[in-house]
Amino acid sequence: MGVTLTYRFLPDHPPGVPCGELQLQNPLFAILSAVRESGSIGNAAKLLGVSYRHLWGEIKSHEAALGQALLAVNQGQAARLSVFAERLLWAEKRTLARLLPSAEALAAKIDHELLLALQPELRPLAVAASHDLLFGTLRDCARRDANLLLDVDYVGSAAALERLNRGECALAGVHLPLDNPELCQRGSTVHAEIGRHLRLGEHKLIRMAGREQGLMVAPGNPLGVSGIADLIRPDLSFINRQPGSGTRILLDELLRHHQLSHAAIAGYGCEEPTHLSVAASIAAGLADCGIGLRAAAMGFALDFVPLLTEQYFIVCTKSMLESEPMLTVLSALQSVGFQRAAAALPGYSATAAGEVVSLRGVLPWYK
Repeated sequence: MGVTLTYRFLPDHPPGVPCGELQLQNPLFAILSAVRESGSIGNAAKLLGVSYRHLWGEIKSHEAALGQALLAVNQGQAARLSVFAERLLWAEKRTLARLLPSAEALAAKIDHELLLALQPELRPLAVAASHDLLFGTLRDCARRDANLLLDVDYVGSAAALERLNRGECALAGVHLPLDNPELCQRGSTVHAEIGRHLRLGEHKLIRMAGREQGLMVAPGNPLGVSGIADLIRPDLSFINRQPGSGTRILLDELLRHHQLSHAAIAGYGCEEPTHLSVAASIAAGLADCGIGLRAAAMGFALDFVPLLTEQYFIVCTKSMLESEPMLTVLSALQSVGFQRAAAALPGYSATAAGEVVSLRGVLPWYK
């Protein structure tokens, strides 16, 4: 069995109207999902818009290629996925969730080069940002409204600011738990890892969105997780974000604030690169709990224990603030399309999107 990657051209869609979750698509997984969702091959065929005979032939073809049964069909009972098919489906969901920023960035790079070939008048602007579910919408709005092409590389918050300070990008995207000032005072983990890269008098912060962070748990919260202190329980397995990510930095500061040792957390060293891949791992039963966004939890039908609301900012230099590209970004953040997309994401608020704030005005260590 081998794997190859392909891509498709999609027609334009209005700014802020999602064209669907980014997928490295394979028809097998659409079939498995449809059978699982509908409970029968006939209903799955209707859902997919194909005939029963065609769908049955596709299933048999995939079974021959994989050497495993995909359906567990018992006489008189509705079709259901085999144990192997369930494992396969969850493996695909976890892989796609884990690769989302990389796949999104790769698609954006291909899109970037093709768009420049088709529209030489487009103005590219380099961006380094911690991955966020709204950034693709921002890119769409800026391109359609003003021919500004945001060339985004997804990295951690600290790495994004390092690139900005080295002059390798014009904008950086970071997130900070400013609604909980005790978590980002001078000397905190947040200050040490992220704050030290923000330069008073040189950088400006532009609000993009508030987003809710918390603990993602299985549906129904069977272990009764209620807060950060539960992470050291011996009956609970945890799955973490990677070092350098803003969410990992936030977790470490929460542990320090509550005087909890990461050594006591079963699974602290098990890492995933995205909110969605953490959620997918929990949904697949590979861990009991993980930290991440409410939107990621809802996307995998998980329960969510809220911890705090953090602020996602775009950072630019003071000299950049009045430039035409930056004014385009501000306009895109305040657009109806961007606001509509934010409102569709659970746990997100973009009511103050586009507001420019000073470091001294919002960062606890400067007050």
